[in-house]
Amino acid sequence: MRVGRSARAAIIGFALTLGTVACSAGTATTASAPPSASAGGLEKTKIKIATLPAIDSAAIYVAIDQGLFEKEGLDVTPEVVQAAPEAIPMLVKGEIDAMFGNYVSMFAAHDKQALKLRILAEGSRAAPDSLSIMALPNSPIKTPKDLEGKTINVNVLHNFQELALTQVLKANNVDPATIKYVQVTFQNIMPSWKGGQIDAAYLGEPMVTAATATMGARKILDPASGPAAEFPISGYVSTQEWYDKNPRTAAAFQRAIHNAAKLMENNREVVAKVLPTFTQIDAATAATVTFPFFSSSDNSVRLQRVADWMWEAKWLTKQIDVKSLMSPTASG
Repeated sequence: MRVGRSARAAIIGFALTLGTVACSAGTATTASAPPSASAGGLEKTKIKIATLPAIDSAAIYVAIDQGLFEKEGLDVTPEVVQAAPEAIPMLVKGEIDAMFGNYVSMFAAHDKQALKLRILAEGSRAAPDSLSIMALPNSPIKTPKDLEGKTINVNVLHNFQELALTQVLKANNVDPATIKYVQVTFQNIMPSWKGGQIDAAYLGEPMVTAATATMGARKILDPASGPAAEFPISGYVSTQEWYDKNPRTAAAFQRAIHNAAKLMENNREVVAKVLPTFTQIDAATAATVTFPFFSSSDNSVRLQRVADWMWEAKWLTKQIDVKSLMSPTASG
């Protein structure tokens, strides 16, 4: 596939999702659901949600496009930010009702007591081939073991890229302690790679497709494989205080997001349709790139992996019981 300006711009969506940190095993959540909208009405009908211009946040736009929020009695306004840390002060001040962001960022903020977190609904999980560790055609790196002692880019240090890859490296008998991670902005990945500043590139779609087609790059390892299969990346969160005041509104929002994800599971056209409306991905690119998995139900066991791996990596000051942060499942 020929990758032109619009496809290169589409890479921004991936990079923004990775850059949100500045600060399917198991069973679904089983707590009894809050009352539905019909059992007393919603506390709020108009809500603002901070989102990112990235593929991962597509469910909120599909829910708007398909009238799923309207069906729940909600009028939802997305407020696009360039990185999740921008939205955290807005959330704390009550300028927005909820936000979309990656779990590593959100758990880190919760751990630092920047906010008391409430998870409203899961968002996206890594899908096979949506992420890739890649080598240039003439690179001596042929197998995962060859990555030992090498330099790999990440968008932000100590984020989900590094967290997931560490577990996959161990599963492939590669010592993760030998890997040197360097922070490289998405615009500089290709120049750094070609210039030899990094030995292997950590890429996501549509960069994987672009690097394969235009550079003959080779896939060495899938960071979303083995122990990191369906690794939870991001979701919708509010503060505990907001949730306590608006449980029916939160339940209605969760139902709409879950129903959007159900619709998206077997119908990529509904995703492709909305991507050009909130990202720089054009229709042709949206029709070909690999999407993440969108979660149509919430699973505390699956999500606990993120917190446990953060604790193992010493990125948290205390362990987090993820189930205690999750909203009761109101749909699915």
